[in-house]
Amino acid sequence: MKKIIITIITLILIGIMMMLIYFNFIQTEKVAVLTYHDVVLSIEDDPNTTVNISKEKFENQIKWLKKHGYKSITMDEFYAWKKGKKKLPRKSVLITFDDGWKNYLKIALPILEKYDMASSVFVVFKYSENCTERDEDIYLNFEDIKEISTNHKLAQILSHSYNLHEKDRADSNDYNLYDEDIKKVSSIHPGIKYYAYPFGHRNDNYIKALKDNEYKLAFTFGPYDFATKDNNDYEIPRMGLFESTKDWKFKLKMLLKI
Repeated sequence: MKKIIITIITLILIGIMMMLIYFNFIQTEKVAVLTYHDVVLSIEDDPNTTVNISKEKFENQIKWLKKHGYKSITMDEFYAWKKGKKKLPRKSVLITFDDGWKNYLKIALPILEKYDMASSVFVVFKYSENCTERDEDIYLNFEDIKEISTNHKLAQILSHSYNLHEKDRADSNDYNLYDEDIKKVSSIHPGIKYYAYPFGHRNDNYIKALKDNEYKLAFTFGPYDFATKDNNDYEIPRMGLFESTKDWKFKLKMLLKI
């Protein structure tokens, strides 16, 4: 009986050691591309959305990543890694935000900078244009975008389209519509080469328009998996994080890369 117990304990220890070796030394070619939307002071004051996250929960996640040795990389570093030109630590994350909410600047960015974490925000430029013209405080206006680009070294402005954040337009399969929209973004904020599809929707004409306009990478919304070097450059998966995301699921997924 004693020998059986010793054998079982030995097998368990060997299994644990093999898992540690795998997750820490072998399984290295994955990056978590995290996606947030609006970071709000209190989710109770924002009952009509399922994608937002409270300031408290957001900071707890960023603090946990920092405490456990995760390195937040820039989009250019991610691109270099994907093309085999740069090695990244196993615990690398790419932190992204969709839509360009004002709270990115007011709430999220101060928290990220507090923990020395880089981030990218995919802006719907029509929303920014509207907020600029109407003096509204909902999305980043053009002055906010300039402020972020000029004074926040760990933040990067990217494209979530000019005005394709409507399902009928995003799903139109109209090459000319996509091409004109992409060119409109270039006229407003030149030099952007990274894209996130509105709603994650894409098709061959959409991808062709991005390629023709020399975009380097494009991101989906889901399927909530880690990014790898083998992903199509124009269909890179991301993992959405919301108020409803269970903390233990988030932490377990990050630690085990599953």
